[in-house]
Amino acid sequence: MSTIEPIVLPPACQKHPNEHYILNMYRGDLEHPSAPGNKWHKLQYHLKQARKQQASTIATFGGPFSNHLHAFGATLKTLPFHAIAVVRGELQPQLTPTLTDLAKDGVELWPSLRADYRLGMDSNIVRQINQCHDNVYWIPEGGGGELGAMGCRDWANDIHALGGDYDAWVVSSGTGTTAAGLLSNIKVPDLHVFSALKGEPAQRKLILDFAYELAVEASVSKEELDKALYFHSDCHEGGFAKQSSELISFMREFAILNSERPLDPVYTCKSMFAVLKAMEEGSWPYHRTLFIHTGGLQGWRGYSKATNPFT
Repeated sequence: MSTIEPIVLPPACQKHPNEHYILNMYRGDLEHPSAPGNKWHKLQYHLKQARKQQASTIATFGGPFSNHLHAFGATLKTLPFHAIAVVRGELQPQLTPTLTDLAKDGVELWPSLRADYRLGMDSNIVRQINQCHDNVYWIPEGGGGELGAMGCRDWANDIHALGGDYDAWVVSSGTGTTAAGLLSNIKVPDLHVFSALKGEPAQRKLILDFAYELAVEASVSKEELDKALYFHSDCHEGGFAKQSSELISFMREFAILNSERPLDPVYTCKSMFAVLKAMEEGSWPYHRTLFIHTGGLQGWRGYSKATNPFT
């Protein structure tokens, strides 16, 4: 069972006399040991659809340190489906820790050339897998698509049930699926989305359009959703999975104050850095903020142990 816990703020965040910030963290990283954070939720409707389709095999895409692939393997090992992972890039003789876990979970690994991988469902490797296996159900990279977002829309109900008195929620973004699902739920207040990808300002429109499609039944206007969405595309700290020297220093300082609330190295570290920086500047416009931890701590295995301040 996940919880909401307070974040200890550095003194610099409270130096402005007119601001008193309260920042709490929804511990999504404590949900579902096999698929923490948003990963389990993004898989749920896909699994329902695979059962409805009477698929015998479920396949998906991801990189060699993918949180989605790791959660996919851990979840599928207890279900009556054959699992396949298309892995971006050539598989090396020494598998990454993430891929080693997938192999132990019984996932069939298919390495993909990067050029072919970018073609997604139109790639040669997808055609080969569909020829080798009957009735394959495909989950988009990162557990995305409408079904993945629907799972995150439901997730917002679980989070809100633990305490809904917040001025804003904060969430990290990769594909934008989680953000769209949360935004589509009328219980969510202002939503600040921090992208971990470089050069993705156009993703805001995709998130907004996607959320509007999901929110139609709730009779929420697109204007209302647009007003509630704040998208930050300039907090990637060098690009996906990259860490600037400033970010590394921030994580060390954060870990001293919040050693029991670890951040992951790709997503939540950058979102938290941006929020606390705004609080230090006195430009964060909210009193009570909820930070959604989306999991991904297994991703630290792709970095030197010396860089992880939470161990």
